[in-house]
Formats: sequence, structure tokens, C-alpha cells
Amino acid sequence: MHSIALEFTSEEEMRAVADRLWNKHGVTGELEMFQTPSGTFRLHIYAEKPIKESILEKLPGKRVQIKGSCGAAVRAEVPSGSN
Repeated sequence: MHSIALEFTSEEEMRAVADRLWNKHGVTGELEMFQTPSGTFRLHIYAEKPIKESILEKLPGKRVQIKGSCGAAVRAEVPSGSN
């Protein structure tokens, strides 16, 4: 898997880039979209094959570092005593 993250100011722009990667460029793998606590929108791309740099350079959005958990979901701890 090849991982890339892009950050956008609007949800519409993020979704348009995801559609473009999936439909126009044939990127396969997983796409994760969410709003960050700072209010921006982030697209994490986990591609099965490398995406050409020439394609990435043409995409709007700012490339950011992915802070992952090595493929494992991060668990939220429940305080003891709460049922």
C-alpha cells in the first residue's frame, strides 16, 4: 500500500479529488475522508499501486503527513466504573 494525505478547505473539493482519482485515474485501494478538528477536510489515500507524481502535482489540496497507527484502529479507553 502507498499512503498519501491531502488537506482541503471544503468538503466539495475533497470529494471532487476523490472522484477524480477513483474514476479518471483508476486509483484502487481505500480512500478515507473526514473533517479535522481544525475545520479542514482531509483525504487519506491508501493506494494499491503508486500514483504518478505528475498526477499528484495537478491535484488541488495541500499534501500533509499521515499520522497513523500502523494499520490498527486506535481504541478509545473507557474510564473504569462507567457501565
